[in-house]
Amino acid sequence: MKKNLTFLSLAAAAALLSACSSQTSANTQRGAVGGAAAGALIGGIIGHQSGETGAGAALGAAAGAAAGGAYGHSKDTKADAQTRDSYGYTSNDYYRLLTSEERDTLNKRAGGRKDVDLTTYLTADERANLRRRAAGQTEIGR
Repeated sequence: MKKNLTFLSLAAAAALLSACSSQTSANTQRGAVGGAAAGALIGGIIGHQSGETGAGAALGAAAGAAAGGAYGHSKDTKADAQTRDSYGYTSNDYYRLLTSEERDTLNKRAGGRKDVDLTTYLTADERANLRRRAAGQTEIGR
């Protein structure tokens, strides 16, 4: 019975880990790996109390990988939704389009704060002009 439980636990862990594709995002992968490690440790400790160290570690790793992967995936999904605006631009895109004088203006608007994203101080018209600049249009309407 112990061998069957250990084998089934290892098979479940292998199936979960093989289901991860190479296209998973960084937080998903980190969460799955971290969850598997923590789950294996905790499962091994709990399993040792009942004489099933290997099975406990395998079950803990499988459960931890699933929970950690799900948590990481939720972080990736949230980050993707916040990264691009409706025009497909990121804060970094807008920042790279700014001249040094425009950056100085945004620093003044931010009151010199260094802990904020300066592009949050851009107006809608300024963002539109930066998108035009990126498209090679130098004047509004051309």
